[in-house]
Order: sequence, then structure tokens, then C-alpha cells
Amino acid sequence: MELGCNTVNFRKMDLDYALEKIAEAGYEYVEVEANLKWCSHADPWKDDPVKFKDKVKSFGFKGVSAIGSHRELITSEQGVKDIKRALEWAHDAGVPVILTGEGRIPEGMSVENAISILKPRYEEILEVAEKNKVFLAIEDHGSISLTPDGLPGLLRLVKSEWFGVNFDTANIHRGDYVGTDSKGYEWKMGTKSRYDEVELLKKVADKVKHVHIKDVVGRKAVTLGKGEINLKGCLKVLKDTNYSGVLSYETEGFEDPEEAFKMILDSKEFLINALRNL
Repeated sequence: MELGCNTVNFRKMDLDYALEKIAEAGYEYVEVEANLKWCSHADPWKDDPVKFKDKVKSFGFKGVSAIGSHRELITSEQGVKDIKRALEWAHDAGVPVILTGEGRIPEGMSVENAISILKPRYEEILEVAEKNKVFLAIEDHGSISLTPDGLPGLLRLVKSEWFGVNFDTANIHRGDYVGTDSKGYEWKMGTKSRYDEVELLKKVADKVKHVHIKDVVGRKAVTLGKGEINLKGCLKVLKDTNYSGVLSYETEGFEDPEEAFKMILDSKEFLINALRNL
């Protein structure tokens, strides 16, 4: 498994600052956020993909592990357009994975109705993913996927080798997520109940293309190994299923830059030791 870090940890700063600090901390891979007003370190509608690729390379990274492009796919046709554009852009930028979630089911809509909306939208998006040879990785990051059976059920909607999972180790544990749209962002309660992260991972491990390695105390993201998440249990599942991709350390970026830098340094040390002792 490879070590990476998400630029969202420095979402209050610009992309160059985030890349500089993540490289300084010694990470070989970087994940870049394209999440509208939450963290717009990349914009597939505006940025030149080749210049983006060259910029990342200039900081010494082996590559970009993924682009985070979460959208409210149940309620937004624009979200579908955004993900399709992100997949095309990622192909030209040399990025292997686009991350997203299904979003939140609006009040009064049934799960069955939401799924009937999502299925053709996923089909439409995955046609673009296959054409561009870029994985669409859905995250445990919405009303349906934040349950032990929800994420596996979404994966069964469309059969495609380009359809996979970005597994976030903390989201299903705390049961909520940040929703984004063109107007802004909102911390949204995903489920009334919280579930076990290892239980969910075991159900989808063979489809994992990317990992958000995250630890939390309550809702707050913390340095790896300092929180409530069974990180070693998750890492063992990934090892047992021969996952060889990137573990991307992620917080929500509420910390000031100095604290964020210490967190990414200490989290990298935790990961090195944890992987060595698996």
C-alpha cells in the first residue's frame, strides 16, 4: 500500500501551499480536492489538465491518487455533468480515479425512488468512465451509502469494471458528511445510527480503488491513531484482499496550517508503523 495525503487538509490555503507542505512531509502521492466552495483546489471546468499534471510533478510527487469531486447526484443533474467532466479531465491530467458520493435523499423521497434516479445516472457517468479509462469510486458519503448494506447495494446497480469504492474509514462510524453544491456546503447528518467501519469494508473490499484513511473523535478528524476508528482492523482487511493502492490521509481541513502540518507528519509515522506491523 502507498501513502498519500489529501489537499483538503489545507483547504484554507491555495493549491501550491498544500502541495508544498504535503511534499515536505514526505508523501509520495497526493489527492486533490475539486469540491466547489468546500475546497476548490482543482476545477475541471476551468483548469488546464496538462498544466495541472505538470504542476503536481514539479513538487516531486509520483502522482495524483484521485480527484475528490463530491456531488449531490440524487438531486442535481448538474452534479452528473460535473462528474462526467471530471472523468474526461482526469484522463488528460493522468489521474486514475474520480471520487464522489450519491448525496442526500431529500425529505419525502423513498430510498427506492432515490435508487431509481441514481441507476441511470450512474450508467450515464460510467459510460464516460469506461471511455476515458478512469475509475469512478463512490464513497460511504451519503444517505444510502452510510449503512452496512447501502454501499454494497449501490455497487450492484451497474456492472462495470470502472465502478469501484473510495472507502472512508471514518464516515460510517460517525454517520454524517459534508454536502456540497454550487451555493456552498453544509455538514449533513447522514444516518441516525452509526455502524462499524470494518464490517462495511469487508463487504466492499474487493471493489476498493482508493482509501480515505481517517480517524475521528466524535465528528472531529484527528491524527491517525488518536481517535475511535479501528484503523488496524481496516488495514488488515485491505492487506488480506491484496489492496495495493493509496491510503490518503484526510481531515476536514478546519485546522490552521501549522497544526495541519503536524497532523500529516504524525499520521504518516503512524501509517508506516502500522503497515510494518500488520
